[in-house]
Amino acid sequence: MSSRDIAHSLFEEAIALQRPSNIVFLSCEKYEDYFVSAERIFPVAVGKASVMMMDGFLKYIEQKHKTKIFERPIVVSNPQENSSTFDFNHIISSHPTPDVNSVNASKEVLKYVAQSNNNDLVVFLLSGGGSSLLSLPAEGIPLEDKIKLTNLLLSVGCNINEINTIRKHISGIKGGRLNSAALPSKTLSLVISDVINDDLSSIASGPTVADNTTFSDAIDILSNYNIYSKVPQSIQNHLIKGHADNSYETPKHFTNNISEIISSNQVFRKTLVNIAETKNYKVINLENTFEKLAIDDAKKLYDEVNKNKDKSIIIISGGETLVNLTGSGKGGRNQEFALSFLNKYLIEGSDINLCLYSVGTDGIDGPTDAAGAIVDNHTISRYKDTNLDIESYLTNNDSYSFFSKLDSLIKIGPTGTNVADIQITIIN
Repeated sequence: MSSRDIAHSLFEEAIALQRPSNIVFLSCEKYEDYFVSAERIFPVAVGKASVMMMDGFLKYIEQKHKTKIFERPIVVSNPQENSSTFDFNHIISSHPTPDVNSVNASKEVLKYVAQSNNNDLVVFLLSGGGSSLLSLPAEGIPLEDKIKLTNLLLSVGCNINEINTIRKHISGIKGGRLNSAALPSKTLSLVISDVINDDLSSIASGPTVADNTTFSDAIDILSNYNIYSKVPQSIQNHLIKGHADNSYETPKHFTNNISEIISSNQVFRKTLVNIAETKNYKVINLENTFEKLAIDDAKKLYDEVNKNKDKSIIIISGGETLVNLTGSGKGGRNQEFALSFLNKYLIEGSDINLCLYSVGTDGIDGPTDAAGAIVDNHTISRYKDTNLDIESYLTNNDSYSFFSKLDSLIKIGPTGTNVADIQITIIN
């Protein structure tokens, strides 16, 4: 078995063990008292893992509390196959860019949870992608202006926490506003984290938890990146209004809700380590996460590889890097990470026998049909037979085209979960 086959096998096994349906089912056991005491249960699932999460939840509830489910539960996801055998209102929304479907989905969810009362339990099953799938711009902000803002934030390299701080303050559903709509019922949020610090207020822009950021924070971020003047006027007006009038601020405290992270990038990495060790591989799990520019984090990984070049070992790393868009090419975080790593490898004149497998756990890497890319002997050999200029591909952010020419893209399709990015590096 080749190193790329080993890496792919490890990843697939970890995906199977971290199936959202299984994780949710097991997590429900500790909240049995909540289900017992509720007169009615209102389940809502939003995100890339929403179908599987709802499936696991309804499998659990069917055993004892099936009659308490209010009407048809709601699932909001990106376009994906509904393989569940349960009946729910499956709303197909838009990701990674919101559209009118995102707005309509938000209104449906708000209407559904607003029917609950203080004797009921609203269960939110949240995963990555929710920021786009549920998108309800604040009054006076056209959806197209919000989209322009998101593209602007991505283009200057804002991290996910910065982006979500701004999103929460131009939204009618994020930053705890969805939980407010469920008052006075009790709420339970089971969350699969796609952010590196597992900040509940950042995952899907924190629709069900109190928000500790402010309108002032949102304005400061835009100012620090020198893009405030480029922000659509409708959003500037809203931010100014919110900064001046505290009644527009996101909710800062809840007494009725419980939130728990049930899976994350760190959990997935530990799962990978356990799988590899059971196969008698020596493994290093890097403590630091990658959340800077892909080109810089790739150099850090190369340095770690170089330190261990004389060992037969697997290095597990992860995070969510950033891409500074300077060109018009095609690619994603993991592909740019892999291309940056390859560039460093070649610049150093390295002869380390390795395989880097950099992949998005959701099976999607940016606006492409790839989940990531591979750097190994096959990649390097094919590259040396070409006249491809790596630097030009990096400058143009065209990593997809580069790895496509070298038969080194990872294409696995949606996995049904999303816990950021993973790198499996095999040295032998």
